Amino acid sequence: MVAKGDVVLVHTRVGVVVVTGEELGEGLDDHTGVWFGTFENDRPVVWTIPTEYLVKGPQPLLKH
Repeated sequence: MVAKGDVVLVHTRVGVVVVTGEELGEGLDDHTGVWFGTFENDRPVVWTIPTEYLVKGPQPLLKH
């Protein structure tokens, strides 16, 4: 199970969970909204992906 803020891998792409299946609504409860760092018209692009395709990613390197 993944939670908001988790870093995940989809094949070789690293993304961040921003929306859970419960929040996506009926018919998408087995999906997760993942942001891969891309924007379209100054808005983040969030892909809905079947949750079973997600693998926990590496812990982020935190810098300040």
